Amino acid sequence: MATDVEIWMLFAPFWLLGMFAALGALWHFVQFLNVHGKAHAAGQVPRKYEFGAPVRPHETTAQGHHHFTRAKTALLLFVAFIALGVAAGVLWTLWRG
Repeated sequence: MATDVEIWMLFAPFWLLGMFAALGALWHFVQFLNVHGKAHAAGQVPRKYEFGAPVRPHETTAQGHHHFTRAKTALLLFVAFIALGVAAGVLWTLWRG
């Protein structure tokens, strides 16, 4: 098998897991915005979420906090999987010379 193909086969599982984590993060962020918008409209939270503003746990509902926490976790997993895939590819390249 060619060296380039071997490297991509090492990287592919991490890339796929990273893409699923990114999709999960996107889904949870959209759900958070939906839940938080409905809670704001109902008067349950003090302010509407503004992009870039810190999200404080006491300013969200339990469901909004759940989605926001899951979104942050999935985003960190995305970064970690992509970094692991790149590291695996680099280490394989250096080891195989």
